[in-house]
Amino acid sequence: MTGERITVFRAGTFTAEPEPPWMKSVRAAASKMEDWDKALERVLGERVARTAVESPTWTEAEVAVRRTPGGGYFVDMMAVEFTHAEIWIPDPADWLPFNASYIDPFLLTRATIRQNECLDRLTNALIAFARHGEGLHINRMTGESRIDEREDLERRKRHEIRMRATTAQNA
Repeated sequence: MTGERITVFRAGTFTAEPEPPWMKSVRAAASKMEDWDKALERVLGERVARTAVESPTWTEAEVAVRRTPGGGYFVDMMAVEFTHAEIWIPDPADWLPFNASYIDPFLLTRATIRQNECLDRLTNALIAFARHGEGLHINRMTGESRIDEREDLERRKRHEIRMRATTAQNA
């Protein structure tokens, strides 16, 4: 959240409460440094934990946890589609319920999506190999056949040429 409020998880519920003094210090440091993560590190110290779901080219999801003054936790949850949540858990007793109810399902969902993408890529590669033999023509990022991609592109070009010719004849 922006402004003077922060999302807080306390006794099983979320509320928006006034920012604690340490968050004001983080925002002030971030405006000077222009780097949110470095500002968090300067004010709160190193991350206690960082868990990420990685793909070969990018981070699918990440959860970073830092201790806050008074023994609580600040949780930063991010996903590849630019969703982002910052939650303060001031009471350490609320950490396990929050982790079990929100962090674990978030990471499990992201990992399942990543696993499905890998299976889709393998399926595409098997189909491409079965259709055309040798594996040299398989796109390593998608698993799809470059032969099929090239043929589709040529088919679209022929179609566009026919449409232009038809349009020119009708004009």
